[in-house]
Amino acid sequence: MISGADKWYTVAETLRQAVHAELTTTPQRSGVVPGAIAWDECDCGLLAVSVAQIYPTETFPDPLTRRVGNACDAPWEAAEIVVQVVRCAPNPDDPMTAPTTTELDTSAREVLRDAQEMMRALSVTLCQMNADRDIADFILRPLIAQGPAGGCVGNEVRAIVSLPRG
Repeated sequence: MISGADKWYTVAETLRQAVHAELTTTPQRSGVVPGAIAWDECDCGLLAVSVAQIYPTETFPDPLTRRVGNACDAPWEAAEIVVQVVRCAPNPDDPMTAPTTTELDTSAREVLRDAQEMMRALSVTLCQMNADRDIADFILRPLIAQGPAGGCVGNEVRAIVSLPRG
């Protein structure tokens, strides 16, 4: 099992590498980031992975709601890992001109290809990590379209992963 002070970074970086390797068009900016993912400079694309929350659990994936017997802690820890791939969204040339349907179609194709590749990379990698006993368990949440906002559009997938406490 993955353990130690860097265990959640290790999980996040493993997932980032898997998605990066699977993407047909790899973004220039890619990394594990602290806190909420900021869409800065998405014009070159962005693959970002972040840990949204970490919590004790006795029954994965449920957060602990009470002390466990006489013990001081739950036996497991779970983390919600956020993975986003964002690209440039088609923008109007001026306030009076909307993006063309061809530009929108091209963007949709890229974003939907990213979605397929993200889901495949995460599913395969998490299944392999679980089979290899690097992690105790996982749940892959639904992919959610992001944006367009601030000239960016993309996808987000969240996974909940469990490791032993300690």
